[in-house]
Amino acid sequence: MIDSNDNRSHEVGRGSTTDSTEPSTSKSSRRPRWWMPLATVCLALLPFGILETTLRIFAPQSMQDIALDPYVDLQQLEPLFQLDASTNEWKIPEHRMNFFRPAVFSARKKDTTKRIFVLGGSTVQGRPFSTETAFPIWLEMRLRAAFPNTDFEVVNVGGISYASYRVSKLVKEVLEHKPDAIVLYTGHNEFLEDREYGTLIDAGPIQTWLSSIAGNIRTVSWIQERFQSDAKSISTMPTEVDARLDHLGGLEKYHRDPTWRRSVEEHFDIVFLAMVKQIKNAEIPLWVCMPVCDLVNTPPFKVELANELSTAQHAQWKLAWSTANNDQFTAPQRLNACNLCLSLDPLDAGAHYIAGRLFHERGNISEASKHLTLAKDLDVCPLRATTNIEQSVVGIANEENIPIIRTHTLFDQRDANGNRIPDGIADPELFVDHLHPSIRGHQILGRALADSMIQNKLFPELPRPRDMLLLQQHEETLSQQHLNELSEAYYTRGKQRLEGLRRWAAGRVGQTPELQQD
Repeated sequence: MIDSNDNRSHEVGRGSTTDSTEPSTSKSSRRPRWWMPLATVCLALLPFGILETTLRIFAPQSMQDIALDPYVDLQQLEPLFQLDASTNEWKIPEHRMNFFRPAVFSARKKDTTKRIFVLGGSTVQGRPFSTETAFPIWLEMRLRAAFPNTDFEVVNVGGISYASYRVSKLVKEVLEHKPDAIVLYTGHNEFLEDREYGTLIDAGPIQTWLSSIAGNIRTVSWIQERFQSDAKSISTMPTEVDARLDHLGGLEKYHRDPTWRRSVEEHFDIVFLAMVKQIKNAEIPLWVCMPVCDLVNTPPFKVELANELSTAQHAQWKLAWSTANNDQFTAPQRLNACNLCLSLDPLDAGAHYIAGRLFHERGNISEASKHLTLAKDLDVCPLRATTNIEQSVVGIANEENIPIIRTHTLFDQRDANGNRIPDGIADPELFVDHLHPSIRGHQILGRALADSMIQNKLFPELPRPRDMLLLQQHEETLSQQHLNELSEAYYTRGKQRLEGLRRWAAGRVGQTPELQQD
C-alpha cells in the first residue's frame, strides 16, 4: 500500500511538473501585447488625420465660418467697427446707427490703457435713454475712481434687438481689438426675429452636435459645405435685425408654439456656450450678467387660450376672467376666479399674472413669484428672457467658472411695501418698462460689475483701493459731473423713446398715440 501511494504521488508530481513547463511556452506566445489595440486605433484614425491635415493646409476654413451657428446663417454680416484712417481710430459707422450708438477707440492701444467691451442688446445700450447713462458708463466711473491713474476704455457694443446669435458675431470681432475684459448681457431678444429650424429639430441632438463642433474639426465643416442637402433648414438672417414687432400686425405672428419656443431656448444655450468658450480660449477675462426683467408691473404681452376648450368651457373661462379682472371683488374671490381659469387652461398667462399680483399685494411672496414667473414664461409674445434662458446663463457660467452678476438678487432690495427687505422679486421701481433698468438700476449694475472685477483681481498689477469711503466719494463726484453734462433734451428724448418702446411692445408700431388710445 505504501508503495502504491508512493507511485501515485510520484505520478502526480510528474503530472504537475509537466503542467508547469509545457503550457508556459504557449502562454507567453499567446499573451496579448498592450500596444496592439492602441496601434489598431491609430491605424484606423490615420486616414482621418491625413484628411484633416490636408484640408487645414489646402482648404482652410475662413475666420467667418469658425464657430458655425448650427441654426442661422449670418456670414454676410459686416464688421461693426471700421477704421478711420484720418484719426487712426475704430468707429461704428453712421449707417449702423439705427441699432447702435457712437463708440470709438484707438487703433493703437497704449500700455497704460485698460479696454473693456460690453456686448448685448438694448439694455447694454441704455434704452430708452442712451449710452450716456447705461451701466457700462457707470462701470467705467467706478473703475476710474478705484484706479485714478489708469486710462479706462469701456466700449458700449449694445445693439437694439440684438439676440445672442448676432452678439456672437460681435464677440469674434472685438477679440481682435486687444480687450482686457469682456462683459456679456444677453438673453432678452431671442424671440424677436423669424427663423425656421426645419429639419434641424427633426434631426435630433446628433446633427446639432456635429454642427456645433464643425468650427473645430475642418473635416466636419468641409463635409457640411459639400453635402449639406438640408441647407434650407438653416435660416438665412438679414444683415440687420428684422423683428416681428417692427412691422404692422407683428403681434399677430406670435402663437402658442412650444416646439419653436423650445428650439429658440436650445439655440441660445448652444450659442451662449460657444461665446463663453471662444472668449475663454482667447484667454480674455469674461463677466456675464444674468438677464433680469420686471415681473410685477408687466402683464403678458399676448395671451391665447388652448384650442381644445369647448364652447361651454370658453364661456365659463370668460365669466371667471371677468371676475378676476374686476377689483370690485375681494382678493379671495378674484383668486378663486383665477384658479378656475387655470383649471380650464393651466397655460393661461393672464390668469397667472393676476394671481401673482394678488399674492404679491398680500405678501405671499412664494406664490407671487411662482405665478408671476409663469406669466412671463407662458407669454405668447415673449419679450423677456424665459426661465430656461436664465438658467442657461447661470449654469454655463458656473460650469465654466465665469464670474456672474446675479442681477435678480442685485435688484431685489425692497419688499412689496417698500421696506428695505429683499423678497425674492426684482424691485419694479428699478425698471422703466418690461426689462430696461432705470438710470438708478444701471448705476447699481455698473457698480456691481466694477466691484466684482476688483475683487477678482482683474488688474493685478494695479494697487487695490484700500479706502472704500474715499472711493465712493470719488465715484460720486465723477458721476455727478457726468450727469451735469447731460442736457434736458437728453432726458426728453429718452421719455419719447420710452413711449415708442411701449407702443412697439404692445404690437402697435407705426400707430399714433391717438390711435393707440382707441
